[in-house]
Amino acid sequence: MFSDRDTGTRRLLELGIRQKLHRPLHWTHSLMICVCILSPTTCITALYGQGLVYGGPVVLIWGWVCVGTLHTLAAFCMSELSSAFPVSGGLYYWSFMLGGNHGPLASWMVGWINLLGQVALVAGTTFTVVEIFTAVLFLATRDNNNNGYSPSSKMQLYLYMGLLVINATINSAPLKVLARIARVGAMCQILACCWFAGTFVMVAILLAITPKQQKWSWVLFEFRSASSYGITSDVYTFLIGLSAASWPLMGYDAVAHMIEETKSADTTAGKPMPYTLLTCFAIGMVYLLALTLCIQNVTNITDPASSLAEVNGVALMFWDIFEAKYGSGKGAVFLLLIPLGCGVFCGLHSITSASRMLYGFSRDRAVPYWWHWQQVDDHGVPIRAVWGIAFAVFLLGLPMLAGANAFNVSSSIATSGLCLAYALPISFRMLLARGSFEPGPFSLGRWSIPMGVIAVVWLLFASVIFMLPLAYPITTANLNCAPAAVGGILLLAFSAWILSARHWFSGPRTDVDNSDAVKTKYWVTDPPRKRS
Repeated sequence: MFSDRDTGTRRLLELGIRQKLHRPLHWTHSLMICVCILSPTTCITALYGQGLVYGGPVVLIWGWVCVGTLHTLAAFCMSELSSAFPVSGGLYYWSFMLGGNHGPLASWMVGWINLLGQVALVAGTTFTVVEIFTAVLFLATRDNNNNGYSPSSKMQLYLYMGLLVINATINSAPLKVLARIARVGAMCQILACCWFAGTFVMVAILLAITPKQQKWSWVLFEFRSASSYGITSDVYTFLIGLSAASWPLMGYDAVAHMIEETKSADTTAGKPMPYTLLTCFAIGMVYLLALTLCIQNVTNITDPASSLAEVNGVALMFWDIFEAKYGSGKGAVFLLLIPLGCGVFCGLHSITSASRMLYGFSRDRAVPYWWHWQQVDDHGVPIRAVWGIAFAVFLLGLPMLAGANAFNVSSSIATSGLCLAYALPISFRMLLARGSFEPGPFSLGRWSIPMGVIAVVWLLFASVIFMLPLAYPITTANLNCAPAAVGGILLLAFSAWILSARHWFSGPRTDVDNSDAVKTKYWVTDPPRKRS
């Protein structure tokens, strides 16, 4: 049954798409889920040590300001497109509608790039939880000789698999359950922010036990070279350091993937994405400032020759604070439970977003076995797409068995792929559909083109940054696989288009007779399906 009061459902009918998913979400629920997916508390915990190595405090703090501002501009541009085309799958559908004569090819390429980025994003967030949990185990068992229990690569893969199974199982529940969970997860982010920002009592406790806080001049302007990693250029160091700021802000396209499950999605599309970026920017800023103020021993975190080089940098920082104050660092374990808990929500809702992307792309028959992945259960949940994403993420975790740094691999692939997927539909809107684009209820007006130009330049630039090597000379241990992964999917997707897909993929499919779209705009019963 369709309600004539939901503008999102009516807009779907106008686009020739039959509503199958339920619409239980208010736009604030989408916002909460998206905040959980970005999870700045967890992602900064994972990459803070890398930021200290590549540029230090000045890159961490001011890089966050620059990157946050630019991603917010991109979010506004994407919200304008989402309002015009409120369809699950989002980016590849926009590309089809804006690509003109090249719409099917644009849709095909963007869809595959976005799907790769989504899978890598889920993998990266799951790796992050495993990394922080590993740090908790090490600190809980650490002795005076710096010995402690560190799970083997095989055990970490088991933890990774177990977390995937749990998250996929929860994602198989009705979406109302996930919306309630998202409220809790968003509150965890806010509480974590308060804990480290100095706003509530728990923050005051952390700052009170820090024996010696850094000077603000050091926090805001200290630059550190990465010569110990074979990098002599300060500009190169700065660019690599920006990756620590960009990764925690990736994944805001989740709003577009869940838009068919959001009430009046076309009219509210201008809110969730930008508000998500602003919320996460604020949380991340206070967390970064607190961490940088309270750090005790920078060398202990940044020295690649240290016996603790493989341990999470924030975990070591917490240990140093508690040890300097109380003679024992065991209290750090309890602080780490906050980013660990936030990470659990992050991984959970990342699967929610990625599965909707797979569902939308399968509905348009662009994925092998599309008829399987597009199925929804009685609660309107694409349960097969959920488990399909979980399996793909598991495959991306297998390099752990070979001792590879799986987090760096997945985060680089996710950021490079997603930045490219974000940039293409915005550029199509400016270059190919500038005169024909009809905005939805949310429009940037005369600011659309200037903001779009800035956003596209930044996104393409960021995509390249994450493909750069992190150390020299390049070895199998520090090799950045992002160029091979993103380049490989581009090559495979384009080859598949030339050899096969161009003969049968004509873009997103319609299952409502468009000739009757206007007549059925206000129906309250299922409109007739178009027979295939």
